[in-house]
Amino acid sequence: MTKICAMKKIFFLSLIITIIIVSCIQNKLVPETRIENTLKSVSFWSDSIGKDPHELFLSFDRVNIVIDSIGYPDAGYNLWVIQSDSVKDIRFLIEGYWPNQALYDTIHANELYKNAFEKEMKLLGGLKYTSYNRFTLVK
Repeated sequence: MTKICAMKKIFFLSLIITIIIVSCIQNKLVPETRIENTLKSVSFWSDSIGKDPHELFLSFDRVNIVIDSIGYPDAGYNLWVIQSDSVKDIRFLIEGYWPNQALYDTIHANELYKNAFEKEMKLLGGLKYTSYNRFTLVK
């Protein structure tokens, strides 16, 4: 009887180990699908009132969460603080990264995005918009 119990335990243990190994192998075989961003938007802002960069970062992060929630996790914004020794009058660079022009238009037309962007961009009050450009990736 104890020999049968020992064999059952060994069989059960090897079954569990096999399931774990197969599960790990399957996870490695499924590549993460990412959309390549081929469109950038870049805007420059001057700051005469000393905005807290972290506060602005959190604001853009909230907009990025909304963009993710409407189905575009590979799109959104990055906030850059410009080094004062390189440009005297401009403090922030806001980079938008977008899969393509069509999805840029789709995201910017979405009501959830519009509401979040309008709400969060009130934090840009006091900053002066300097320039805005869009760029496409050359392939």
